[in-house]
Amino acid sequence: MARRFRTGVALGTLAVTGYALLAPPAQAGPADRPGLEVDVSAGLSGHVNLAGPGLIPVTVHGSPAVDVTEIDLDTVTVGDVAAARSESGAVIGHVNDVDGDGADDLVVHVDKQHLTAAGELTPSTGALQVSASTGDGADVGGAAAVAPEVSLEIKFAEGHRVRGGSEATLRSTSGASLDDVRDVLDRHDVSALIPFVEPTQVAGLAAATGRAQARSAEPLPDLASWYTALLPADADVDAVLAELTALPEVVYAYPSPEPAPPPAEPTPDLTPQQGYLRPSDTHNGIDAELVRGDPRVRGAGIRVIDLEYNWNPFHEDLQLDWSSDIGQGRFVRIDTFGDDHGTAVFGEIAAKDNGYGVTGGVPDVDIYGISPVEDLGNGRTSWRPGPALAFVATLRDEAGQPFVRPGDALILEQQTGSPLGGSRYAPLEWIPAVFEANKVLTAMGANVVLTGGNGNTNTDDPMYTLNGVKWFDPAVQHSGSIFVGAGGSGLRANDPARARLSFSNYGQRFDLQAWGQDIYTTGYCNVLCAELGNDHNRAYSRSFSGTSGAGPIVTNAVVAVQSYVTAVGLGPWTTAQINDLLRETGAPQTTNTHENIGPRPDLRAALRSIEVDAPATEHALNQRPDRDGQYTNPTVTLSAGDSWGSGVARTEYRIDGGAWTAYEAPFRIRALGEHTVEYRSVDANDNTEQTRAFTLVNRGRGE
Repeated sequence: MARRFRTGVALGTLAVTGYALLAPPAQAGPADRPGLEVDVSAGLSGHVNLAGPGLIPVTVHGSPAVDVTEIDLDTVTVGDVAAARSESGAVIGHVNDVDGDGADDLVVHVDKQHLTAAGELTPSTGALQVSASTGDGADVGGAAAVAPEVSLEIKFAEGHRVRGGSEATLRSTSGASLDDVRDVLDRHDVSALIPFVEPTQVAGLAAATGRAQARSAEPLPDLASWYTALLPADADVDAVLAELTALPEVVYAYPSPEPAPPPAEPTPDLTPQQGYLRPSDTHNGIDAELVRGDPRVRGAGIRVIDLEYNWNPFHEDLQLDWSSDIGQGRFVRIDTFGDDHGTAVFGEIAAKDNGYGVTGGVPDVDIYGISPVEDLGNGRTSWRPGPALAFVATLRDEAGQPFVRPGDALILEQQTGSPLGGSRYAPLEWIPAVFEANKVLTAMGANVVLTGGNGNTNTDDPMYTLNGVKWFDPAVQHSGSIFVGAGGSGLRANDPARARLSFSNYGQRFDLQAWGQDIYTTGYCNVLCAELGNDHNRAYSRSFSGTSGAGPIVTNAVVAVQSYVTAVGLGPWTTAQINDLLRETGAPQTTNTHENIGPRPDLRAALRSIEVDAPATEHALNQRPDRDGQYTNPTVTLSAGDSWGSGVARTEYRIDGGAWTAYEAPFRIRALGEHTVEYRSVDANDNTEQTRAFTLVNRGRGE
């Protein structure tokens, strides 16, 4: 995800003491694109066992110049070998501080057998070349020094009571001869024979084992009979193992095992629980997931800014960093209310589409946050949403252009006090400065979505009058923002689908509603918390709620429409255009409609009503042509589809330039000679397919 405000990786050459660094290989990227060398290590202390299968951990070390969370795992390769994947297809890797320097490191695992088969890992290999790309397309690479060897694990027969701290001191305390063992080890140049149990610990182990055996009344193995044998990298592993296992003195001999990835509980795929994104007719969702497969509706190139106290950018399903904060030190995040609320909002919108956790409604957006808390100096801060929004309006990117561009979205996840006080909260636009800032931002082309507040108040009530103005009467004044209320998910008998939830504010100013309960998203750690290790970066919620939960769902619909119309050359659209479309095509509020919170968006219906893609028609003939390409009275079948679009209205065809005929069923060509068949389809939006044609020769033989 490209961000103007990232302060992490700067491309160039970085020399790091203590590591042998190589330039990234040519295939890692275009020659004219500079790369960044990074610290890389492989295996444990660089030693790689050439015997036996297994995975080798490869660590890309983070530093102030390298943020490993920006690396695209799918691009990590060791030589020409890609990182290993789990059964689910995910790259096996994790991020943590491996070397204790305070910076995150990325560990991926590579299949040793694949490296060997590709010629990347041989007895003479001195370094493994690692390359990858960041999400921005920048290349990183480095060389991990390796020392290939052969490592075996051996257990001697317990009756021999083999002891010793090395090959030279190896002996049988029972008096048995070890000459044959020494002969095999000597002929294969064993460089070390390392006991599992240090000689000084053998007596203590024996005493402990004796006590345990007395309690269990079961014979226990002698761990002091186990050794690790190290051999040169070019040793004939098969021959060594065959000779050792043939000896009566040896019980086991096999390649030493490789370290496996930590057996952490994988994050499950929670997307089936995200009913708010699922089909309208079966799940009361906005139908986002059915059209999300189209890259034009996933939000690419659109910025979403969330007015939020705090958030956790390092959540595994967000994969952000603090460049997502655009407050620039003037508007500061605070921990007073924690970071779960913002994390939940971010997750509903922009969680990665990665096969685990949840998926955002528009996962390709660039998402940012800004706190409404201003640092006024001398240790003083103040909640100032109006100035924060004004700051957003004046913000510039590195090119000096407005940071908020036409078509970008703002979601205001704040509320304020109403005249009733207490927890009877009002929409944030009850603050005049916010109202005016929103008016400016919408005029700039931003699509502002405002959560309507959880105060159970009627915004048409006379108490919402300021300076003689009915503040929330759209006939009197309107900032241009979209007001969002909270409706039922349909998962609870006492809260019907699309009915106003009791806490939601309501009134004629409200435009749209969405789920205000039962929302699966990132943050809060109230689902599978223990299973995922109570890890703050793997926290998920199954019960995010309120107008705070409804706002991101509506934002998803707004951004998806904006993404589509921009991609097809119709946009960007104004907030009013998108609002009108979503209201006209949405599913209506149920029960107590006089307490208006508006319809729930139906994204599929909205997009179908404006899609510009013509249908696609294919033809088929019921027989294969002869060798000379001729047919015998073939039957023509036409099949048309319109993907997620408005649907095929009609298909028509003509033969040899004749009149267009409506296609209703397969037709047969009986006239002899060469014929050209043209065909096309038209959808419900009157998008007409470009005429297709094929030519055939009918010889009519056999009729």
